[in-house]
Amino acid sequence: MNVMNEKKHPKVNTNTLDFLRKNVYSVTEITRQTKLSEILDLYSGEVTDEVFVIQNGKKKNAQAVIADLEYFEELLTIKEEVDQAFDQIALEEAGARVNYKADLALSDVFDEEDVDVDSLLNQLKEE
Repeated sequence: MNVMNEKKHPKVNTNTLDFLRKNVYSVTEITRQTKLSEILDLYSGEVTDEVFVIQNGKKKNAQAVIADLEYFEELLTIKEEVDQAFDQIALEEAGARVNYKADLALSDVFDEEDVDVDSLLNQLKEE
C-alpha cells in the first residue's frame, strides 16, 4: 500500500480521519476525563493492536503512544528478530568479503551512491 503521495506527504483518507477522531487525545482530555481508564479497560481483554496517541498541545514534539503491553512485546520481539537477522547477514557478507581487496576510496563510494557527506555528518551529530 502506498501511504505517501509524490510530494512525500502522508495521504489522508477516511481511515486517517477516523483514527485522529477516535485515538488522538490531548493531555488535558486524558487527565480530566475517564479516557485513560477506558483505554486501559480496552487492553484488559484479548491482545489488541489498537493504539492511542497522547499529545501536549503546548509542545509540538511532546507525543507518546499508549499500546497494549502484550502487543508492544510482540513488536519488540519482531524488532529483535529483524535486528538479529540483519546482524547475521552483515556477518555473513563480511565473512564472504574477508579476502577481497578494498580498492575503492570512500569518496568514490559516496559519489557512486550519491551520498551527501555533509548531510550524513549532520545526522550522525544528531544521534
